[in-house]
Amino acid sequence: MEPSICVVIPSHNCLDYLPRALNSVWKQSLPAREIWVIDDGSDDGTTEWLQTQKMIHPKLNSLRLEGVGCSAARNAAIALTQCDWIAFLDADDTWHPDKLRSQWQVLVNRPDAALCFTNYMHINPEGEQIIDCFSFWPEFQRYLPLLPNYVAPQQLLAENVIGTSTVMARRQAIEEAGGFDTRLASASDWELWLKIAKAYPTIALPDCQCDYLMRPGSISMARLKRLNAMTEILNRHQPDFHKHPAAIHSALARINLGYAEWYQEQREFGRALVFQLKALWNRYDNRGVKRAGRLMIQMVSSRP
Repeated sequence: MEPSICVVIPSHNCLDYLPRALNSVWKQSLPAREIWVIDDGSDDGTTEWLQTQKMIHPKLNSLRLEGVGCSAARNAAIALTQCDWIAFLDADDTWHPDKLRSQWQVLVNRPDAALCFTNYMHINPEGEQIIDCFSFWPEFQRYLPLLPNYVAPQQLLAENVIGTSTVMARRQAIEEAGGFDTRLASASDWELWLKIAKAYPTIALPDCQCDYLMRPGSISMARLKRLNAMTEILNRHQPDFHKHPAAIHSALARINLGYAEWYQEQREFGRALVFQLKALWNRYDNRGVKRAGRLMIQMVSSRP
């Protein structure tokens, strides 16, 4: 019996990458039942290209929206499918051939679980590997010998290890959580995973089953919007984790460090130092002390 899996791909002007993403879906050793590509206001020929692809691939569906953003685009696809499970893929990422199969084999034996994610590899535009996600997060290392196993929701609060393109989630659980919050300017995926993880068991798989493209020319202001959104999300969920203060402090440290790095890039060294000290207050580490020292030197040196 074919698994009831729907693949959801939001795309905005990603025709340079979308064919490769879809090709990784067609090459899955375990096929999905249907695929929805949400063309979110593209003007690069995506709409026309999708029409030709739909004649080749009967499982492919598309919907044209007008710049509603990733969260609303994903919600639209979820509302259109009747599949039991949703697998998310960003238009510039690709799956390894056994990605869906590896998750399905685990989930059929864990009927209480509603969310499963895998490790993934950061790659540059030349296809060269940079670092896998799980190795990037130091506290998550203690989970690795236990995987595949359930991951506690407080760990997902402390470290946002979930890559959206690695997620397979139960549609019912997504709907119960209200889907992706379109009011958030960014990081709505992190909040949705937190909501589901608080209600259902979550499983992590240690193998890299996805390649995440590190595209050049990231917009600095988008990073600030994400940090602001993460702060709002943490404020929303912090009361539910009052029994796990270490997780809250880790999340605060991560956000404050992000602000410190952003302000340092803007050459606002005084504000960067404030956030670096906040990060140290939340979670002490020797590298943070060294960063604070360098910021103090930069702040003094930049004065007229």
